[in-house]
Amino acid sequence: MQFLLKKFYQRKAIAKPTLLYYWWRHVANGARARRARSTPGVYADTSRIVGQLVQQGIAIGPSAQFLSAEGQKALAEAAKEVLDLSRSSSVKEAVAAGGSEDRKSYLVRLVSSDQEEHSSESPLVKLAVDEKLLEIVSRYLGLWPRLHSIGAWVNFPTKSEAIKSQLWHRDPEDVKLLKAFIYLVDVDENCGPFSYIPKSHPFSANALKVPKHKDERRITDEEMQQTFPPSSWLACTGPANTMILADTLGYHRGGKPTVGTRVLITFTYTSGAPFEDRDLRIKGSPAWIKSDIQRAALS
Repeated sequence: MQFLLKKFYQRKAIAKPTLLYYWWRHVANGARARRARSTPGVYADTSRIVGQLVQQGIAIGPSAQFLSAEGQKALAEAAKEVLDLSRSSSVKEAVAAGGSEDRKSYLVRLVSSDQEEHSSESPLVKLAVDEKLLEIVSRYLGLWPRLHSIGAWVNFPTKSEAIKSQLWHRDPEDVKLLKAFIYLVDVDENCGPFSYIPKSHPFSANALKVPKHKDERRITDEEMQQTFPPSSWLACTGPANTMILADTLGYHRGGKPTVGTRVLITFTYTSGAPFEDRDLRIKGSPAWIKSDIQRAALS
């Protein structure tokens, strides 16, 4: 059944629930769905944020809107660690050499999304499973989420044309998912902001619209504008500590800096039965965890 789900849904956004979708939510993720239904909301403004995610596929604003007080403290600690890494001589040398070793010549990974093990005391882990953030993700997915990956990187200008994730695409990890992006520096149009096409996510009006494109996975601006005019593209600019939540089954791209850099932290949240295996592991038992939804996110 999981093979059928992957074959049917991968890199697609569905317009309405199907039998396979109901199996994914209520059988493959039955326990997580039941826990989500039986868990009351704690934070007063999560309904507004979730409503925006349901309607648009994306929500953007100051990080304080999406995090509890504990989460904001963890963000301050994580931001310092990541920014210190971004200013290190090794990163500067990697930028000068043309990027990371994984052929993404426009970024340097400060924390790799496929890093297998993180300390249980890492502020990145504490931030990723902040209770308010998890409440928002849970209410959008309709089930208790699983933290799939943690990452951080710096994007920088290149002379080449936009490539790979700088082009429009949909992500393949699950039937529905949410990704969080937190800018650690001011990001304007010149810094290659994350861009998104609202209402192209699952269960939206434009979920089934697919532009004609030559590449199997990536779509150029010229191809995209034949179906979605540039006026419908949302460029997510903002000052440091701007936070974005997006269902990246909706069309999106990373953006291509022309001046300056973009430094960010990112998390991916999926169901407990995603299409792609999770490499993430947490070393040790986090003594600071307060709730079952946090434990479920790390399990």
